Formats: sequence, C-alpha cells, structure tokens
Amino acid sequence: MAAPHSSLPHVLSVTASASHNFSKNAVSSITLIADLGVEGDCHAGETVQHRSRLHIKPPPANLRQVHLMPIEVLREICATLPTEEMKTQLLAPGALGQNITTEGADLLSLGAGTEIRFVGDGVAAGDEAVIVLTGLRNPCPQIDKFQAGLKDRFLVRDEDRRIVRRLAGVMATVKKGGVVQPGMKLVIEEPLQHIPLDAV
Repeated sequence: MAAPHSSLPHVLSVTASASHNFSKNAVSSITLIADLGVEGDCHAGETVQHRSRLHIKPPPANLRQVHLMPIEVLREICATLPTEEMKTQLLAPGALGQNITTEGADLLSLGAGTEIRFVGDGVAAGDEAVIVLTGLRNPCPQIDKFQAGLKDRFLVRDEDRRIVRRLAGVMATVKKGGVVQPGMKLVIEEPLQHIPLDAV
C-alpha cells in the first residue's frame, strides 16, 4: 500500500495481543469485529476485558474495545525522557498497549461519538471498518512498570494538582467490522454536538 500524504490523518501501525501483556505485538493488519473489538485481541468482548475491571459485577459494557494513540503525543513525551533507549521503547508499535497508532489527527480533541472510518486501497466504498470514540484512556499504574515515572507524563494537572488532561490515547467501540492496516486514511466524522471525551 502506498504511503499516504503526510498531511492526511492515517494509520502508522497496528498491533494486537492474545494475552494480557502491557505492550502489544506489531502485525501487518488487524480485523475489527462489530461490537467486540480486535479479532484475537485479549481486550475484545461485549463486556469490559481489562483486568483492572474484571471484578465489577455485573460486568459493564466494553467501551474500550479499540485503543488508538497519536504518534504526535508519543513524540512530545519522548522529548521529556532522559535516554534514547527509553524514547525508542516508547515509540515502538503497541508500546502502551494501543491497537492503532495514528499520525495527523488530534484524536484527544475529538468529541464522544465521533466516528472514524478507515479507507485504503482494495477496500470498496461502504466496506470500510468504522469505530466510535467512547472516551480517553486513563493512564494506569502499569505504565510506571513499563517505564518508571511515565504515568505522570501522560497527565496534565492544574496548579491544584487536579487532572485537566489525559494524554494516553482514546478508546473506541467497533460499529462496523473490517480490516485496518498501516497506510490507511482516517475519515473523521464528528457529531453535531461536541461532548469532550472523558476517561472510560
């Protein structure tokens, strides 16, 4: 697939993992399944699959089927890290457990209910995978196990130490299944009413 024009929002990498490891493995493509998530991924399911929430009874609906991360945020965080090894580790596909790393889209500023359609060569119009943004990823303590002190770098606080922004990517559900692979363009359709994303 030809590389997209750099100014167009597009997919940089896709990853998945069948086991609950913190990071996910780079793959050539992922298949999204409607109402479930990424085929073969440990977080796919109608109800929440993240280990920190499996104790909740009855199990809540899975609003975290797909995790997207903008590369721009990772690059900004990397600029604050002290070593090249740490930077390389963070920029690796799926390092933070994201399924899709994007470039050219300010995902964090989009509203709840925003739909993203993945358009690429060989995918007929109407057959594209579609996801719906549900909220922000709340940085969890596992991020500090990945790299000590990293969690706070993904939180922006005001002068009273209250969290005002979360930078660890966005979560989505799958509205329409299909294949997603690097190079695909993101077609973003925001709802008429903008409701800022909150942690899910």
